[in-house]
Amino acid sequence: MTITYSSDVSHSSTKTVVKILCRWRGSIWKAVLPPLFIWILLYLAIAHVYRFLLTDNIKSHFESLVLYLNTSIDAYIPLTFMLGFFVTIIIGRWSQMLNGIGWIDNAAMAFATFIRGSDEETRLLRRTLIRYMVLSQTLVLRDVSIQVRKRFPKIHFLVTIGIATEREIGVLETVDDEYSRYWIPLTWCYQHLNDAREAGKITSDHLMVKIVHEVQKFQEGLHLLLKFDWIPVPLIYPQVVLLSVRLYFCICLVSRQIVVHKAGDFDLWWLPLTTIIQFIVFMGWTKVAESLLNPLGDDDEDLECNYVIDKNLTSGMLLVDQGSQAPPAMMDTDDLAENTTNLTVSSTFKAIDEP
Repeated sequence: MTITYSSDVSHSSTKTVVKILCRWRGSIWKAVLPPLFIWILLYLAIAHVYRFLLTDNIKSHFESLVLYLNTSIDAYIPLTFMLGFFVTIIIGRWSQMLNGIGWIDNAAMAFATFIRGSDEETRLLRRTLIRYMVLSQTLVLRDVSIQVRKRFPKIHFLVTIGIATEREIGVLETVDDEYSRYWIPLTWCYQHLNDAREAGKITSDHLMVKIVHEVQKFQEGLHLLLKFDWIPVPLIYPQVVLLSVRLYFCICLVSRQIVVHKAGDFDLWWLPLTTIIQFIVFMGWTKVAESLLNPLGDDDEDLECNYVIDKNLTSGMLLVDQGSQAPPAMMDTDDLAENTTNLTVSSTFKAIDEP
């Protein structure tokens, strides 16, 4: 579920920064604090063994190992470059997938405006076109989104919310396509549009092209989702990045140990604060990439695909019903301004006359 915080950033101030940083759900704290706590426990365990259990000879060898591992570790594992490039690619894919999910508003307004007629058959045509587009979208999202698959584990469940009829589901099941059947409802859309043009409900070829273009844009977004699901980021890339981050901080368990230079010396600073800051920054960056790698999953920041389906179905039906009705009567803005002025003046005098 996507975590919204727009109201917290309505204006820039110190209070806004504090409110953002104190969020828990979907925050860096929820993502980073559990592994950071484990890392600190392991670090303290190694520190106790080093300070209290090792002999002086072994301590000397351990300190040499600390010095060796801490020498140019950032040059050997360039986390800044690797994470920056990786997160840039992941956010680019996330943005394209967000745009590919598709809103039905443009197509619904085109149906309402350009498919003329107030009779029941035309009204049913417009609503059917919306339903077929949402059905096509739902079939795609069932294949690529865990959320939608959980909601509709079987295709017959689409009948319960009014996206399809039992007869249409029966037709879908008779089509032998092992890859995808989402294109079938879209072909029904094109067939209905062609019949509407021949019946004169669409008054010109130009308007027909406009309507078809909106349906095609919707279809191209669904194609994009299927492509991203079919070809993810090459596995070796997230493997090397995610492994490098964890390997880096595993090495830091030893390389960032605070060495006791003299016998009996007790350092008050047992924890390497700079390394902890590094852990929060780099591990937080890594968690961003992990959560956005598949935005159609179940993480806090994943896209709300079920919301999109419900919104498209509800808004689409309302748009084609209300958008096809006659608009309000036109009124001259000068008359409107005069009426507003007279109303304001009369209200003022009425307020003065009142005791």
